[in-house]
Amino acid sequence: MKARNRRLGSALGVAALALALGGPGRAADQALQGAAFAVSDPSPSDPARRKLSFVARESGGSPVSGDPVAPASSGGAMLQILLEGGAPSAQLFALPELAPSRRKPFWRPIGSAGFRYADPRGENGPVRSLRLRLSRSGRLDLAGKLSGRGGPLELVPPDPGTGAFVTLALGSGDRYCVRYGDGEIRDEGARAFRVKDPQSEGCPPLLAGELLALSYNVAGLPADLSGSEPDVHTPLIAPLLNGYELVLLQESWKTPDPNPLAPTRVYHEILEAGSLHPFRSVSAPLPLGTDPFRPAALVSDGLNQFASFPFDDVVRVPWSTCHASAADCLALKGFAMARTTLAPGVTVDVYDLHMEAGGDPEDEAARDTGVTQLSSFLQTVSAGRPVIVGGDFNLHTDEEPDATQYQRLLDETGLTDVCAALACPSPERIDKFAFRSGGNVSLEPLEWRFETDVFMREDGAPLSDHDALAVRFEWELTAGGPP
Repeated sequence: MKARNRRLGSALGVAALALALGGPGRAADQALQGAAFAVSDPSPSDPARRKLSFVARESGGSPVSGDPVAPASSGGAMLQILLEGGAPSAQLFALPELAPSRRKPFWRPIGSAGFRYADPRGENGPVRSLRLRLSRSGRLDLAGKLSGRGGPLELVPPDPGTGAFVTLALGSGDRYCVRYGDGEIRDEGARAFRVKDPQSEGCPPLLAGELLALSYNVAGLPADLSGSEPDVHTPLIAPLLNGYELVLLQESWKTPDPNPLAPTRVYHEILEAGSLHPFRSVSAPLPLGTDPFRPAALVSDGLNQFASFPFDDVVRVPWSTCHASAADCLALKGFAMARTTLAPGVTVDVYDLHMEAGGDPEDEAARDTGVTQLSSFLQTVSAGRPVIVGGDFNLHTDEEPDATQYQRLLDETGLTDVCAALACPSPERIDKFAFRSGGNVSLEPLEWRFETDVFMREDGAPLSDHDALAVRFEWELTAGGPP
C-alpha cells in the first residue's frame, strides 16, 4: 500500500498537523488475555513444515485502534512474536495492505468492528491469516496462523519453552500485547511448544533492533538537465535499493500519464517498478507551472520514501523562498516527513530533505531560511519524539556560513549529526544523516558509509552525481512502553 501525501505551508497548518498526529503518548498498550499458543518444528531439516498459531480473547474490549486499509495511511500492520526458554527467538513481520506486484489487498475490514489479513498462498511471507475484531458482545478477539511454506519462519520451539509474547500494531495504532507464560504448558522439546489458558496479561520485555537506512540523490531530472545519465542509470539503481530497509530519495520525480512534455520525462516510476519494498510513498505530482505558491516550478520536491515497514501520510513542506541562480525556483524543493513504524509500538519521525543549492549570498540566505523552517516544524510536530533526518543538505560544513547554519539546526532541535557520533572521515559531505532519541525510543548509529562500490556501473562510473549514503541505526524501546 502506498502512503498519501499532505502539503503544508502555513504556521497554522503546522500547528494543526501537530494536533492531528499527537505527541509522544499517542499510541498505547492494550494487553489481551491469551487463550492458546502453539509452535511446531516436526522436521528440522524441512523448515517449510514449521507452523505457529495463537488465539487471544479479551472481554470488555474497546474498539479496534488503527486501520490497515485507511487511505490516509500507508496501511498494513506490524506483528512481532517472541519465544522464551532455553533457545529464545523473535521475529518481526511486516503485513502490507498490498505487495508491490499484487493488486488484490491482503487486508479487509470485518464490517465496522475489525480487520482480517489473508495470504493463503504465502505471497508476502509466512503469515497466512490474522484477525482482530470486536464482537457484538464486546469481546476483542485476536487470532493468527503462520506456516513455513509461505516464507522463512525462523521461530522454533525454545526447547525447553517457558512462554511467548505476541504484539500487533495496525499502522501506528495501539500496540496489542498477548502473554503466554503461566497456563497449561505442553513442552515437547525441539518438536513443539504449546500454552493453553494462560492466566496473566502483559507486554513483552524491552524491544530492540537495527535499521539500515539509505539517503540517495539519484539525479533524476530529464536527461538533458541531470548531472548524471538517468535514462541509463535509473534501471541499474532500482534493484540495488532493495538491499536497504529505509530508502530516502531526492531528485526522483514520476512522469505524468499522459505526459504533456513527451518525449521529455523523469524516472521515478522505474524505481517503483523495481522496488520490492512493501511500503512506498506516493510521488508528488509535477506542477508544470500551475502551482500558485511557486508559478515557476515545473517539478515537485522529488522526495520519496521506500520502506520495509509502514509509515503514515507523507507530509510535504516546500521551502518558503528560492533563488534563481541554481534553478531552484523551477522545483518545489523542501522537506518531507513520515511517521514510520519500525516494530509494534515503535514509531520514529523520518525526515527527507533537499535544501537549496547555489553559492550566491541569496542562496545562503535561502538555506538559512530553510533551516529556520525545518527547525520550527520539527520542534512543533516532532516535539519529544525520536527523529531521523536524511537527505541532500547542500551544506558544506567545513565552510561558512554553512557550518554555522547546520550547527544551529542541531542545537535548536536536539539532533546529533551521525558523523559527529561516529567520528566519520568526511563530515563535510553535503549528503547527511542526523538523529535524536525521544519518547521511549532510543536511537544510536552503528556505522556510516558511502556506498560507492554498490551504486556503480560495470566500468566503475557512479550511477549519480551524488554518492548514496548508508547508515545502520540501532533502536531500543526503553522502559515505559511505546512512544
